[in-house]
Amino acid sequence: MEEGTSKAIPLRRSRVGTRGPTGRPLGLTERLTASVRLALSPPRQIWLAGLGSAALAVRSTRTAWSQLVAEGAAVEGWLRRTLGGPVNPGAGG
Repeated sequence: MEEGTSKAIPLRRSRVGTRGPTGRPLGLTERLTASVRLALSPPRQIWLAGLGSAALAVRSTRTAWSQLVAEGAAVEGWLRRTLGGPVNPGAGG
């Protein structure tokens, strides 16, 4: 039964890899600069949501415009039939 545990993947990590920052603590101006930069930079999600909402606005505007044009064409055809004019103005007659 010990054979299975001896072939297991070792869980210890290599000591050669990089470590976290162990430098000196940030000074007052560096902390203020980092705070201002963090406060003024918008999150990525807001930027992506803005792009998505712009795309939805364009799509809905195109859809509404095409529906308005279709309704206008239907009303124009109805008016032409009602008033006795040619149904297709390009047909001539």
